[in-house]
Amino acid sequence: MRHLLILSFLTLLVGCGVKPPMEGRRDPYGHTQIHFADRDLRNHTAIDTPIVTRDDSGNLLHVTVPIRATTDLRLYVEYRVTFFDANGQPLPSTTWFPKTLEPNIPDRIQVNSVSPQAKDFQIDFRYAT
Repeated sequence: MRHLLILSFLTLLVGCGVKPPMEGRRDPYGHTQIHFADRDLRNHTAIDTPIVTRDDSGNLLHVTVPIRATTDLRLYVEYRVTFFDANGQPLPSTTWFPKTLEPNIPDRIQVNSVSPQAKDFQIDFRYAT
């Protein structure tokens, strides 16, 4: 009887008052450089591998993204760019820039960093508002 009472007390003591922490979910998709705000926009465009270069004079990062509207309609889109430093910290983002994509005509978006600290980038696309 005494052992049962001690065992009950220990079970109560161990199980009371301490909850496990709520851990965040890991994003299964990881980091990508091109993002679309709308599935429809993604499905109506084709993007090729970004071309990334660095100039000799200011050591700025230059990014060219080949893009094409894959529909028979003219697409009005906007894009913004965020550059990241070597630690993955964002440098100031650009404003939203307008871009008109003619039907089925290859085009490109060209941007460059304003700081030599830029090591990576992310471009976000959305329909023009």
